[in-house]
Amino acid sequence: MVLLVSKYNDSITDEICSWLLSENKKFIRLNENQVISSIYFDFNQNIFEISVDNISYNLNEIKSVFYRNGSISYDTIHFNNKEEIDIEIGEFYKKEYKSITNFIFYYLKAKNISMYGNFFVKEVNKLEVLHLASLIGFKIPETYIFSEVSNIRQTISQKEYITKAISEMQPIINDKDLYLNYTCQIFQEKIPNKKSIVPTLLQNMIQSDFEIRTFFFENKIWSIATFDFENNVDIRNIKEIDKKYIPYELPKSLKNKILKLAKVLKLKCGTIDLLKTKNEFHFLEVNPLGQFHQVSYFGNYNIGKYIANLL
Repeated sequence: MVLLVSKYNDSITDEICSWLLSENKKFIRLNENQVISSIYFDFNQNIFEISVDNISYNLNEIKSVFYRNGSISYDTIHFNNKEEIDIEIGEFYKKEYKSITNFIFYYLKAKNISMYGNFFVKEVNKLEVLHLASLIGFKIPETYIFSEVSNIRQTISQKEYITKAISEMQPIINDKDLYLNYTCQIFQEKIPNKKSIVPTLLQNMIQSDFEIRTFFFENKIWSIATFDFENNVDIRNIKEIDKKYIPYELPKSLKNKILKLAKVLKLKCGTIDLLKTKNEFHFLEVNPLGQFHQVSYFGNYNIGKYIANLL
């Protein structure tokens, strides 16, 4: 039996489930909607069972695991009533469930079965990744972080720079309006008239021929090239009709660097964004959750089928 841990509306996991069904492989998917309703662990008899929708599953029957996103969820209706318990006890119960989740992952790992995905690495520090990528031999953009406005003004007076979030992109809702902090070019007139601001990341704006999205899974690598005919700073702002995708084969030396970086970061899968100029590849960032749907679809790689075959 295969165990998949994911978000309930994740299209990538949906695709893998479809392939598992076509191959008649038994699987259980856990997410916010498919919650564990009952636990039966007997350490003396080595019995470890969980129940979902009144169906019992034996952890000893799980032969492979794919972690996509999210976490294992539980039916917590018995302590959601605020009239019955206070906040402190509720937090204690949550810690109890977290300990059970950690044990489930530990137990499956101890069984030495095939486990795919980044169970304990959901996020990476972008600055650490940039530094490591540079040490490994990737070409990275000129990168600065300033909190003094004078440093920002002086730097961008010399060449064109972009700015983006140092951490992960965080949607902001204000007065029912949605704001997304995409990558954008920074201009003198947009800089606030202050002495200091929140530490801000600057990178030189690279005039690239095209952008590359690469997905790695274990030792396998797939890539597509994306062409933007409007020269936008952030390709996510472009309508799909204005973009062109083609499969792309990375040089072997670059593939080796990707696998080395993945090993250092302890990532089994993920996506990497690169910019290709005439003579060089520029490393931008890595996403440990590994959004491969775009790569698979436009590259015609059938990555979902490949993963389902491994499980």
